[in-house]
Amino acid sequence: MKKSGHKIVFNVYYKFFIVFIVLISIFIGIGFYLLNVSISSENSYANWSSWPVYFTLNFSKKINFKGGKPQLTDLAINELKKYKLCFQVVNKDGDVTLGYNEPIGVSKHYDPIEMVQLYKTGGNVPNYTMFVGNVNDNGENWAYVIGFPAKISKVTMYFNYDNFLNIKFVILGLFILSILLVAFYGIWMNRTLSNIIVGIKRLASNDYVPMKEKGMYSDVFYSLNLLKSKLKTSEDERKMNETLREEWIANISHDLKTPLSPIKGYAEILTDSEYTVSPQAVKKYGEIILRNAKNVETIVENLNFTYQFKNGMFPINRKEGNIARLLKEVIISILNNPKYDKRNIIFNCTESRVNFNFDNTLLKRAFTNLLCNSVIHNASDTIIKVSIKEEDKIYIKIEDNGKGMSEEELKKLFERYYRGTNSTVNVKGSGLGMAIAKQIIEAHEGKINVKSKLNVGTSIDIEFSKDT
Repeated sequence: MKKSGHKIVFNVYYKFFIVFIVLISIFIGIGFYLLNVSISSENSYANWSSWPVYFTLNFSKKINFKGGKPQLTDLAINELKKYKLCFQVVNKDGDVTLGYNEPIGVSKHYDPIEMVQLYKTGGNVPNYTMFVGNVNDNGENWAYVIGFPAKISKVTMYFNYDNFLNIKFVILGLFILSILLVAFYGIWMNRTLSNIIVGIKRLASNDYVPMKEKGMYSDVFYSLNLLKSKLKTSEDERKMNETLREEWIANISHDLKTPLSPIKGYAEILTDSEYTVSPQAVKKYGEIILRNAKNVETIVENLNFTYQFKNGMFPINRKEGNIARLLKEVIISILNNPKYDKRNIIFNCTESRVNFNFDNTLLKRAFTNLLCNSVIHNASDTIIKVSIKEEDKIYIKIEDNGKGMSEEELKKLFERYYRGTNSTVNVKGSGLGMAIAKQIIEAHEGKINVKSKLNVGTSIDIEFSKDT
């Protein structure tokens, strides 16, 4: 099953979130790299770039004075040695009075301005960054300088300058890559949405070309393709119904004109004063007019019936009755017709009574239409078998060994505008008989299914639930 609209939005935000997390992780990694100041390569200590500041400020506790002269404690010397730091103590005159591990080029005297610059910039001693602190001895202030063996840029946040030089091109590349990715994604999104919009417009103009169902919007493409398929199916059905309707109207017009012609002709004879018509001729003409008038009445009645039934305007008066007896009466009625008295209709029923709640008039009409359809459209030697049995449901079967129907005819059998064409008999009527039969059976909560094969025969299966 395809994804719904909210899943598409979730998918988009999910991918953006993953990209965002990746970028954030990269920049955090860069930040850690810049903040890392490796002071001791010997023990691979990892220290934050702000660590030299705190180390310098706290180092004053490790400086002692004896006789007004500064001295380093053993702990201080061990820490300076451990981190390979240089150290100087400067008196109020700017002279260095105590030094430890002093590198080449380091100053021995500092003016006040030089001390300020040293504090701000870290000095200009190669491969060292100088940090300045102060210590008090009996009211006398002394300055001290600690040199760290790393180039540390003194900004608001301290980071390793050497590391920054190595990674600045990576930062620039990632920034450019991010811009390119955003631009590429924007172009891709614009193109995809444009294709969707074009597809929708083509649907309206019936010029739609199916899209490949792939990518983030695969379900949108699937929906458009499905909509196109349904629209095409609907259009094909509309055209087919329109064709059938036109054929049906033409047939109805012809079938109405056929009985109206003798009605009009004989009526003109009877009303024309120039003709002398004997009583025997009047009776004969009247019978012809009446027969054709009934034919017209039947056609109109069928049209009216199917319209009312379709729109729920026809009442169904259901009563408990014997449906087996009803079927037998329908068969007898057909065989009593002089046209069909030689037809072979066999009725099989193991039960003398099969009770069912039904509308006697409507169901008789449905069975009459079904049996007459089998009689009219088959040769006189066709055997028609009608059977009924009662189990968990009521099953009725009408089968014959007649001409049968093609698959196309079978599909259209119950359509209101269809009239079979495989019979050599000139069939008159509205072409609504089978549609009406199906409507009546379904109105009784029944089901009807037809199977047929050319030159083999046709089988009609009907079933009713006994509790309806």
